[in-house]
Amino acid sequence: MKEILSTIRERAMEFLADKRRRWIAIFALIFLLALAAALPGYMKKTSTTEYCASCHVMLAQYDDWFYGGKHTQIRCVDCHLPNDNFVNHYVWKGLDGIKDVVYFYTGLVPEPIHSSRHARKTIQNNCVRCHEELLSRISVGAMNCWDCHRKQFHNRINEF
Repeated sequence: MKEILSTIRERAMEFLADKRRRWIAIFALIFLLALAAALPGYMKKTSTTEYCASCHVMLAQYDDWFYGGKHTQIRCVDCHLPNDNFVNHYVWKGLDGIKDVVYFYTGLVPEPIHSSRHARKTIQNNCVRCHEELLSRISVGAMNCWDCHRKQFHNRINEF
């Protein structure tokens, strides 16, 4: 182990011996530190419902959520992103975010907006996760929550 660390140290010193490489390494380190400092705030901001409504063609869905009553205490990401673990949540947040940006800025947003197969599975899993106690008393079988509760979700759109 000491030999490996010694080899790494020697190679790093050789790399940093060049003045230009040293400056590149310093700027890269500063950039990474700034990114690490900004990332939690950025993730928090992009998880707000207001951010989703401002960044997407989602005003009707936002209004339905805002005036809908029953689920106004939760955010879009609570239903529309996996919440089973930290890594899965942020991987899908990045993938869905990139997809949304591409759709929005290329003008390819479908009308009406439909949830993908993965999104429907995620939404169903999140309904079950939040309402687990209630669901333990009934049999849902192969049904999706929105089969019965259609009016609870984005009333104007009514599309899953």
